[in-house]
Amino acid sequence: MDKRFALALGLSLLVWFVWMMIFNPAPQRPHIAVPQAQKAESKQKQDTSTVPAINGAGAINTMVQQSARDESDIILTTKQYDVKITNRGAKIKNFQYIYYGKKIELVVEQKDLSPTSIVAKSDLDFQVYLSENEFLKGSALDNALWDFEKIDKTGVRFNLIVQNQTGEKILYERSYMFIEGKNYFELQQTVKNIGKAPLAFPENRLIMATPDYLGPTMDFNNRYNQVESVYFLNTSFETGSQGGGIFSDEQTIHRETGVTKWAGVRSRYFLLLMAPQGFTGSGIIHDGRKNHGKRIGIQIPTAVLQPGESTTKTFKVYVGEKDKQKLVEVDESLRDAADINVLIEPIRDFLVWCLLKINHLFGNFGWSLVIFSLLTKIVLMPLTIKSTESMKRMQELSPKVKELQTKYKDKPDQMNKKIMELYKKEKVNPLGGCLPLLLQLPFFFALYSALINSIDLWKAPFILWIKDLSLPDTVATVAGFNINILPVIMTATTYFQQKMTPGSDSSQQQMMIKMMPFIFLFIFWNMPSGLIIYWIMQNVLQIVHQLYINQRAKKATDGGN
Repeated sequence: MDKRFALALGLSLLVWFVWMMIFNPAPQRPHIAVPQAQKAESKQKQDTSTVPAINGAGAINTMVQQSARDESDIILTTKQYDVKITNRGAKIKNFQYIYYGKKIELVVEQKDLSPTSIVAKSDLDFQVYLSENEFLKGSALDNALWDFEKIDKTGVRFNLIVQNQTGEKILYERSYMFIEGKNYFELQQTVKNIGKAPLAFPENRLIMATPDYLGPTMDFNNRYNQVESVYFLNTSFETGSQGGGIFSDEQTIHRETGVTKWAGVRSRYFLLLMAPQGFTGSGIIHDGRKNHGKRIGIQIPTAVLQPGESTTKTFKVYVGEKDKQKLVEVDESLRDAADINVLIEPIRDFLVWCLLKINHLFGNFGWSLVIFSLLTKIVLMPLTIKSTESMKRMQELSPKVKELQTKYKDKPDQMNKKIMELYKKEKVNPLGGCLPLLLQLPFFFALYSALINSIDLWKAPFILWIKDLSLPDTVATVAGFNINILPVIMTATTYFQQKMTPGSDSSQQQMMIKMMPFIFLFIFWNMPSGLIIYWIMQNVLQIVHQLYINQRAKKATDGGN
């Protein structure tokens, strides 16, 4: 590759890497904290008829007035989902996403969160909160035993009666309705005043929240496996921020006002999004505490409810992969939730399709990447040959270029004009050496996107120590530092490939040859192993090609003598 372009590429990747380090910090590891919800759930079944709410500013001091006596589980099944819902808190206890016959559990158990010191509810909990205090600390509804009736094999309705501080009763209803053949379910939340006096809400709104967390279970200390809150406010897609970042404070709550089309939680491969139907929210609120769950609430202005009046809000809840087509089928407003570059997306989809097809033959995504690298090299071979010839011609013209640089050193504009005239006369394109690399860059970034976002490549092994192509090939950890093998191999092949490339006479280019591999080593150290395998294969194939060219040139020289 052209040395100047290689340096520019390396520096660009370095800036990108540093940006990721600053604005996407790895999770901290403070002491293990056990959430109150977990402690409560670990107790034996008990009568919840007098469970008090958390008191605080703006909270309605409520207690459960009427509830079920026994804890029960309800099973709902479609071709897309296999769900277990508990009446304790009317929340989803297990949520299995069925992907080509394989069931992927999206509820992360508390034992999988505690080692990472994440304080979060493990269930998929869709609660209604009356105040910000309840949103952060919980309410009487969270662990109460709700009454329920099963509508059919794909739907269930829960209800619970609570009493506020003045003795007035409030009825809460929550229903889950799964739809066969769809990648979403309908969630309906109702708050009804069944008392004798008007019911006013302390902040003139309700907060309808998403769950704290979303699976599948992974090593959540790895930066690629982080979970985050996401939302669409006014005209833009946004992600939630929490305490602990370099430029963030130890905030407890984050608020934004504006037209809210949807909100949810995003894990590495999956999305859970609540899209209001027939209305929009007036803003979002999300848990900004460091190392807490990613719960986000949609703020819904709510007027005073007269006796007998109720307010009902319906949501489509998408649960599935970051697939733009599936998202749009649920709601057009969800299009941006996939958060994939529009230029890279078609290449990424084509690349994943190719890998899947190749994998049907070889049964191993690692070897499929090797074959794909070889096919890419063959397709680009004509351009690579022209690139090599162009760089060789550039090397031959180097003395003449130096003469022009010396002659017109005090006239830079004229010097550049004369150099370009020389290139034109000799029919040499100074950028010709960069063309193959330029054409490979979209494949490189598309492959990165595929390895980060495609569930097909999750846990895909290769050989020996490489157990997951979507993660770094860590063989050991010393004092918190990961020891990876593939980046070292990549550095060595990059060095030899650079050293063999024509046009490396000047001291500046020699310096570049020595620096570039180590810049790449730093950038790629914790990249997915599949991406590094692709880069190594491109280097190896280029080395083999260059050896062939050098051997052919030697034979031609020997024959001429």
